[in-house]
Amino acid sequence: RVRVIEGRQLPGNNIKPVVKVHVCGQTHRTRIKRGNNPYFDEIFFYNVHMTPLELLDETVSIRVRKNSACSKGSQMHIAFYGPFTVMLWNISASCLSVFLGHAVMRKWLLLSNPEDTNSGAKGYIKVSMFVLGTGDEPPV
Repeated sequence: RVRVIEGRQLPGNNIKPVVKVHVCGQTHRTRIKRGNNPYFDEIFFYNVHMTPLELLDETVSIRVRKNSACSKGSQMHIAFYGPFTVMLWNISASCLSVFLGHAVMRKWLLLSNPEDTNSGAKGYIKVSMFVLGTGDEPPV
């Protein structure tokens, strides 16, 4: 499960951001919101059929796309911030000492342009991520 909670300090004016989350060949996206500090509060479920070892080799990719109308008719300008990518074993292993839920709870992820490492931060996305097996309950 991936919960996209909110965004902060996304650059630009009159932006309409959308967050795309890609896990194990499946992509979900949030509804388009308005503004530089959007509140999404959307949960995405990814059902996968693989062994735990195979699953932990997979990645979570979170990408923010900004849509804004250009001055040339109906063309759209699309800017990407991110992606933020993390391997699922990092989510599972980093949380074992905190609780057994294999989760990252309400963490801010830094977004940047991977093609321009000198451009700095391009905003932040707050997410929670859970790695759950059959019958597991997510932490409260």
